[in-house]
Amino acid sequence: MFSFLRRIARIFVRKSTRLSQTPLNTVSLVILIIVDLFVLFNVFGGLDSVSSFPLSPNEEYPCYEDYQTYHGTSNLSPFDRQVNAVTSSLNVLENYNLNPVPNQERRLGSIANLCLDYQTLQQGLNTPEHQDFIDQVRGLENNITIKQGEVSQLQDQYDSTLLEKIAGQDANNSINQSTAEQTKQDIATAQAEISRWKQEIIDTHTALINTEPAVAYLKALGNANTYASLKKGYESADFWYPNLQFLLQLCFLTPLIAIAYGWQSISINRDRGLQTLLSWHLLLIFCVPLVVRLFQFLQFSNLVRWVVDAIVVLVGGLMFIASYLFILVIPLVGFGLIKFLQHFVFNPRVQAKKRIQKQRCLQCNARLQTTDPHCPHCGFNQYQNCHHCHSLTHRYAPFCRVCGEDLGSSAGVGGNG
Repeated sequence: MFSFLRRIARIFVRKSTRLSQTPLNTVSLVILIIVDLFVLFNVFGGLDSVSSFPLSPNEEYPCYEDYQTYHGTSNLSPFDRQVNAVTSSLNVLENYNLNPVPNQERRLGSIANLCLDYQTLQQGLNTPEHQDFIDQVRGLENNITIKQGEVSQLQDQYDSTLLEKIAGQDANNSINQSTAEQTKQDIATAQAEISRWKQEIIDTHTALINTEPAVAYLKALGNANTYASLKKGYESADFWYPNLQFLLQLCFLTPLIAIAYGWQSISINRDRGLQTLLSWHLLLIFCVPLVVRLFQFLQFSNLVRWVVDAIVVLVGGLMFIASYLFILVIPLVGFGLIKFLQHFVFNPRVQAKKRIQKQRCLQCNARLQTTDPHCPHCGFNQYQNCHHCHSLTHRYAPFCRVCGEDLGSSAGVGGNG
C-alpha cells in the first residue's frame, strides 16, 4: 500500500515538474504555478456561477417564511399575530419594496404561483391609508417611550422625597422641588396618559387589520391548506437543491476534464513535451474542484443524509450499529477505488502494451533506443528473464517475445535491475 502511494507520489512530482524528462527551471516553475492558481480560481468561480443558476428554495418560495412565522407563533393571540403580520409586511414594503428575483428569466426554476398571489395581496397593503396608521403608531410609541422616561425620573424623585419625609427632614431643605404627594400625583397622571396612548395604539391596529386589503391578505396568510402546500413544496425544493447544484457542477467540470485528458493523451502519443506538461497540470486543476465538491456533496447533501437516515431506520434506530456499517463500508469503498486505479489507471500492464510498441520506458514513458536495456532518464530495467527459455523479454508483457510462453504472474518479477 505504502509503496503504491510512494510510486504515485513520484510519478506525480515527476510529471508536474519535468519537461521532456528535464526538470523545469525555477522561473518556469513559478510561472506554471501562477497559471495553475489563475485557472483554479476561475474554475471555482465558474462552479459558483453554475451553483447559482437554479433558484434557491427561498427564491422559489419567497412567501414561505412569512407563512411559517404566522402559523408558528401559537404563543401569541390571534390579534397580535395579525397585527405583527400586517406591520411586518408594511415595513418590508417600505424598506425593500419586494424586488423581484434577479435574472429570474435566465435561471432554472420559477417562483411558486401561491407566492405570486401572496405578493400581489402584500403589495395591496402599500397604501397611504395604511402608512398613516403606521406613522400614528410610531408617534404614539415614541410618546410612550418619552413618557416612561419621565415616569422613571419621577419615581426616583418620589422615593427620595419619601425617605426625607420619613427621616423628618424640613421640606425647605429638600433637594426635590415638589412634595411626595405631588410627585405621586404626577406619576399617576403620566401613567394614565401612557395607558391612553396604548389604547389608541390598539384602536389604530384594529382599524388597520380591518381594512379591505388587510382582511384579504390575512385571509390568505391564515389559510392552513395553502401553508401545507407551501411547506411541502419548500421542503422538496430544499431537499433537491444541493443535489441539483452538484449535478450542474459535474456538467461544468466534465467537459473540462475530458478536454484536458484528451489533450494529455494526444500530447503523450505525439511526444509534445510542453503540451504534455500543460495538459497534465490542467487535468489536475480540473480534478481538484471535482474532489472538493464530491466531498462537500457526501458530507452536506440531503440525498446522502436521507440514505444515512434510512440505514438508521433499518437498524432499528440504533446509531452504534449504523456506525459499524459506516466503518465497514467506507474502507471498502476506499479499497475499491484503489483497486480501480491500480487496474485501469496506474496499472503498468495496461500501459506496457502501447509503450512497448512505441519504444518508450515502461515506467516514465520517455522515448528509448532499441538497444537500451535501462531507461537513461529514470534507470528502470525494461527486461526480465523468461522463466521458460531464460531469454530477456519485456517486463509486464503477458507472453515471452522469444518462446511465446505465458508469463502469467511472473511478468514484472525481478525488480529494477
